[in-house]
Amino acid sequence: MRTREDVLDWLSSLLAFGVKPGLERMQAMLLELQIDPDAIPTIHVAGTNGKGSTVAFLREMGIAEGLRIGTFTSPYIIQFEERIMLNGVPIAEDDLVTAAIAVQAAIGRIDPALGTVTEFEALTGLAFYYFDQIRPDFVIYEVGLGGLYDSTNVFKKPVAAIITSIGHDHQAILGDTLQEIALQKFGIIKQGTPVIAGKLQEELTVPLMAYCGDRNATLKWSQEAIIRYRLKETGTWATYDGIPETRLGLEGHHQVHNAANAVICARRLGWSKAAIRKGLREAKHPGRFEIISRKPRIILDGAHNPEGITALVERLKEESKPVTLLCSILRDKDRTAMLTQLRSITPDIYETTFDFPRARTLDELKQDGANVTTVEALFEQLSAERTYVVTGSLYFISEVRHYFASSFTKKGKF
Repeated sequence: MRTREDVLDWLSSLLAFGVKPGLERMQAMLLELQIDPDAIPTIHVAGTNGKGSTVAFLREMGIAEGLRIGTFTSPYIIQFEERIMLNGVPIAEDDLVTAAIAVQAAIGRIDPALGTVTEFEALTGLAFYYFDQIRPDFVIYEVGLGGLYDSTNVFKKPVAAIITSIGHDHQAILGDTLQEIALQKFGIIKQGTPVIAGKLQEELTVPLMAYCGDRNATLKWSQEAIIRYRLKETGTWATYDGIPETRLGLEGHHQVHNAANAVICARRLGWSKAAIRKGLREAKHPGRFEIISRKPRIILDGAHNPEGITALVERLKEESKPVTLLCSILRDKDRTAMLTQLRSITPDIYETTFDFPRARTLDELKQDGANVTTVEALFEQLSAERTYVVTGSLYFISEVRHYFASSFTKKGKF
């Protein structure tokens, strides 16, 4: 491998092996790489929604504290390399190639009886190798899927574990009920781990308290730090215990809670109030209520399940102009539930497809009675009198973002 394209091709070749829960291959890979996952202080983040935003707030707080903060997140919105970053800067091509060569060699030495390494396991290996080489002050790892059997769950002593939220997603793998899904997310909690939990459903609070109690893990509910907040079309302001009112870098009432996760974690790590407040202001997370144009107003939001749509709907209630929605809901998501919520905001909803294995095709959408259009057709009929929102999948958001940048910005339309 010599280029980033070589690395991406190699990783893509592993996609055929799908998702295989279990940590045996990951542990064997780290052993071959001679990497101790606990050698660098680690913050582990799990949850159905809000993981990436929580990471974004916490990363900026750490940077403001003067620290070197590594992050491992998924999926990417702008470029693949943003999945592995140091202080918000994506991994360089040379470092990516070096890591891939080392990981590929390690995989070749693993006992074949353990099974073939998956794409996400290899990607996680790249992150571990890179951070082991550069040794940042902290690394924040975002869980890819679930928690208990996720490739990132190889730590024995993370400095903190954050559970952002629990919702219905990936039921085929994680379980049908909230309780089953929650136990998968709780799996990142280790003996004696400080735990920060976001706003969970009432029926999950006692199970989490019991889970932490069995492991002597201290539990702090982040919503207790929220004093008040206010939402406007122009932004979101929040006041936390000991932190004066601050305009958040990310918008919406759900971001108030995501930011609270970061506030509690940063306090536990001893970071200054000034750094925490600066991190609240400067957090950025592409594709999460991201305003890419103001005239006309165009918003990209990667809400991809009913809980994510609920948060989007609450924020859109603050919009002063009529809303037009364009969405592409993946085949394995609850389209009916998501559309029902979106219709509470506007009847002006269009659906489309894009180049992705799990995307619904135009024929499938037409059979379901969808109001079908294309990204190109909608963006050719924009009006300054409306707010346009693109949602339904982070993968779709990534494609639309690239389309907007290449087709509109270069033409000088906005």
